[in-house]
Amino acid sequence: MAEIVTGIAEFDLAIKAMEARVDEAARKFVLEGAERIKREAKKIFITGSDASITSKWHSDAWPLPTRRTGNLMNSIYSDGARKIGTGKWESQTGPHIVYGRRIELGFHGSGRWPYYTTRPFPYMQPGIENSIHSLTFYLTHS
Repeated sequence: MAEIVTGIAEFDLAIKAMEARVDEAARKFVLEGAERIKREAKKIFITGSDASITSKWHSDAWPLPTRRTGNLMNSIYSDGARKIGTGKWESQTGPHIVYGRRIELGFHGSGRWPYYTTRPFPYMQPGIENSIHSLTFYLTHS
């Protein structure tokens, strides 16, 4: 009894084409996610008259980072997408400004002069959470 198998070359080509489509879709997903996180993180900053109130009203209850010069907000970037495997891509999104981490997480001084202690004014974590919620809403309503 003999069996003849045909179409192996066509099958291999179809699998390679499918892998290429999945790889491109994964790259686009990572790029869109990075842009969405960047956009949502920038929305967290308050500006204008809302920000001017904080100069007059100093309180630990103020929940949001303020935009004075816009340097920190404008420094939030995404470095694109890097391939780390077939269908696997990664990206980094965050601020270029050195003090961005202190604003996000707060800072407790070292005990030496000058002794600076600030509470956190998170913008990246809420930006990530808001981007996840907006993506979930988009996927469930489209």
